[in-house]
Parts: sequence; structure tokens; C-alpha cells
Amino acid sequence: MSSFGPFHSRTARHNHDDKRIAAIISKQMAKVIPQIFSELNENASKSSEESRTDAPKAAFNFKQFKAYDPKEFTGEDGPTAMFQWFDSIEVTLRQSGFPDNLRTLNATGVFQSRALDWWTAERNKRGNDAAYELTWDELKDIMMQEFCPPHERQKLEDEFWHIKQKDGDNAGLTARFKQLSIICPDQVKTPEITIKKYIRALPDCVADFVQAAKTTTIEETFLLAAEINDKRVKAGIWDKASKNLHQATTAVTAETAAAPQSSKSSRRKRKSNNKNCAITTAAPLQAVPA
Repeated sequence: MSSFGPFHSRTARHNHDDKRIAAIISKQMAKVIPQIFSELNENASKSSEESRTDAPKAAFNFKQFKAYDPKEFTGEDGPTAMFQWFDSIEVTLRQSGFPDNLRTLNATGVFQSRALDWWTAERNKRGNDAAYELTWDELKDIMMQEFCPPHERQKLEDEFWHIKQKDGDNAGLTARFKQLSIICPDQVKTPEITIKKYIRALPDCVADFVQAAKTTTIEETFLLAAEINDKRVKAGIWDKASKNLHQATTAVTAETAAAPQSSKSSRRKRKSNNKNCAITTAAPLQAVPA
């Protein structure tokens, strides 16, 4: 039995050493493996970025923009035309897919006449690079200062204060109301104020029904007013009003025309009466006896 003692002792020591080595290897692997994964992920990310960098970038140029037939701007047709151009060019820019940093470059490419002269002066003043680095909103701001000065804006403010529908032209009222809402936002600060203002601009035969409906959005109000207005037009309300106005005007005109003829007849009558009257001389007065 004693001969097996050293063997068992050596075996135990080997087992203990193996466990210790395994523990050391395990600790080292626990440190190394996360580093390996981190390096693999980093390399994968770099190769992905490099592949994106090497990918061809979309080319944007003015010829491509012109293919969308953008509306020209002359700066000679007043503030309303400018706001219409803003709306039109923004739609074109969105459709063409041009990035924001190229909006000013391409939008100013359709300037003509007075607008082109003004933009040339701005580029000379600011420098080409600084001028074309203006954001789209910054460009609109300086255009407002040039093509919609304070006195012109005041005219539009006054127009919006007193806006009214003309006869049965509800489409014309709505279009102008939308334009002036953009130009004069202070008059339509909330949906409630906007709806009330629009209803006040409608003729009574339309406004009464729209107001009773108690619409909650201006778009709903536009649609309802158009529907009711169309029924009033088909009923001939404005045609009758125009006819009555014409008849009243004709009657007044006839009376006015008859008045001079009547006075002429009176003058003729007086003349003829004068001809039939004998003119006599007064008899001399007799002396009164004393």
C-alpha cells in the first residue's frame, strides 16, 4: 500500500497544476475575447464607412433643376406675386429633391429683370460665396425687405382688414384670403380668429349658414362656404340682385333725364303766355283838386 503513496501524491499535484493553468488561461481569454470582438466590430464599421464614402454621390446641377420648369421671378408684379412665387418654387425644390444647401443657388437662378439686378447687387455687396450660403429662409427675408416694403405691406394689411366677397365669386375670396393670411399673419393668429374673419367676409346669404354649422377648421369652413355659395349662384341670387340694381339705376336715370325736359316745357309755356299778354302803358295820374 505504501508503494502507491508517491504516485497518488504526484497525480494530485498534476491535477492541481492543471486546474491552476486552466484558471489562468480562462482569465486571460476573458480579457482577450472582448478585445477581439471590439476590434472586429471596429474594422467592420470602418469598412462600411469606406464603402459609403466610395459610393458615387448624387449629382445636382441647375440643368437638372430647370428640367422641372421652375417659375421665374421678376420682382415687378407686387408682393402678392412674390408670395405666389415662394409657394411655387418651394414645391419645385421639393419635387426635384435638391438638398437644402442648394436651394438658394438654384432658386436665384430663375431671377429676371428687376429681381436679377437686385440679386447682382446683393452678390457684389456680400460676396458670391456668402450670398449663396444664405439659407432659404434668409433669402426670403431679404426679398421681403426689397419687394414688400412697409408701405406696400400696409396696403395689404388694410385690404385684409376690409376683405369681402364680390357677388358670387367665393373662389376668388378664398384664394385671396389664403394669400393675405400668409402676408398678414397677425390678423389670423388662431384658428378661431381665422374662421370668424373669413365668415365676416362672406355675403349674409352664405355666412348665416356657415356660422350656424360651427366649423372647427378653416379648411372645413372653406369647403362649406363653397358648397353653399354654389347653391346660391345656381338659385340666381346675384343675378336677381344685379337685375334689380339695373332696374333701379334705369329708373333713376329716366327720372333724371325727364327733369330737364319738364323744365324746358315750363319755360316754353311761360314764353307762350307772355306772347298772349298785351303790354299797356300806365294812364297819367289826374291832379287831385284842392
